[in-house]
Amino acid sequence: MADAPDNMPEQADGSSADTEGRPNQIVVLRDYCTRVRGADCSRCALACPHDAIGFAEDGRPTIDTDACTRCGICLGICDAFSSSRVTMIDVHARIRRIALRGEDVVLTCKENVFPGLEPAANVVVLPCLACLSPEFWTLVLTENIPVRIAADLAYCADCERAGEMGEMLYAHAVETAEEWSGAKVGYLDEIPEKENLVRDLANPEGVDRRSAFTNLVSDVGDIASGKRRLRNSDVLQQFYERKERARARARLNLVDGVQFNDFVPQGRTKHVMWPKRQLLLEAIDRNPDIAARVPVVLSETDRSRCTNSLDCVAACPTGARFPSPENGELSFDARYCIGCGLCVDACPQQAIELVEATAAVFLPDEDENPEPPID
Repeated sequence: MADAPDNMPEQADGSSADTEGRPNQIVVLRDYCTRVRGADCSRCALACPHDAIGFAEDGRPTIDTDACTRCGICLGICDAFSSSRVTMIDVHARIRRIALRGEDVVLTCKENVFPGLEPAANVVVLPCLACLSPEFWTLVLTENIPVRIAADLAYCADCERAGEMGEMLYAHAVETAEEWSGAKVGYLDEIPEKENLVRDLANPEGVDRRSAFTNLVSDVGDIASGKRRLRNSDVLQQFYERKERARARARLNLVDGVQFNDFVPQGRTKHVMWPKRQLLLEAIDRNPDIAARVPVVLSETDRSRCTNSLDCVAACPTGARFPSPENGELSFDARYCIGCGLCVDACPQQAIELVEATAAVFLPDEDENPEPPID
């Protein structure tokens, strides 16, 4: 059985993060950082509104916990960052569960939730809306999930958590996803509040008591029949979420982990599907028509110059490049390629370059996208 990639969260000093019982923290996942492997990437540091991200001598990102406000902007920028409490996959799962209940999903940020405001159950409160990437929004829109944003961006300028950087990156992510998907995100002027039917009945001022009583009777009926339990059962909703994600991965034929291969010195190759790419692939699987609108950067090999040294295989952080298990010839799966350029630097024959393409190359094509070997 393939081993799972080691993505244990790390603190700034490189030690494993013990997240149980601690407040939410931003942690680093080494497997998803290309700078650790020698890439000249500093997007996370450039995006951080408080200069809380630096780099150790080995290239590993470090986080100044005193300066970090846990806005989550780095999560939306790079897969190498995550929250010790909730990930982007978790947020997507929660959104799906809300949609399964037949409710519209409302997203907002902490800056817009004032003291005394108790958001309704269909409201997802994020530290900053910029913590969600274009790939995340694209998947939500292609799933036709009724999602609304309830946030006054006028508060961004004075936000101590993310500031104007959060507003800029959030707007970019949403606009990009709308362009890719061809769908639109909805907006609300106010954050829906949690209903309190008993309070409404006791306080008739400004309340339609007949409607409140009708809603209360309906709610009691749902409780008695078990419908409410069915709607609100986290266990049941998580079960359906796991089934749906498993079906998606089966359709995409994605492989994560270590695969045995006799044509590399260590006898195995490692394939790691990065979270944002997986979200994008799931979106394309649901609506292949959007693929041509999504720009990507991929590595391309000049086969006439390639000597099959497989140096690029050793440099590739995702396993997009691997030797064929049949004959050892270099194979390439574009779906795993993140365009980091490490293979370009590693090739002794200078046979590799980065090229601009569209996500249409991810669509099924046996000649262009051979499958990674499976045990």
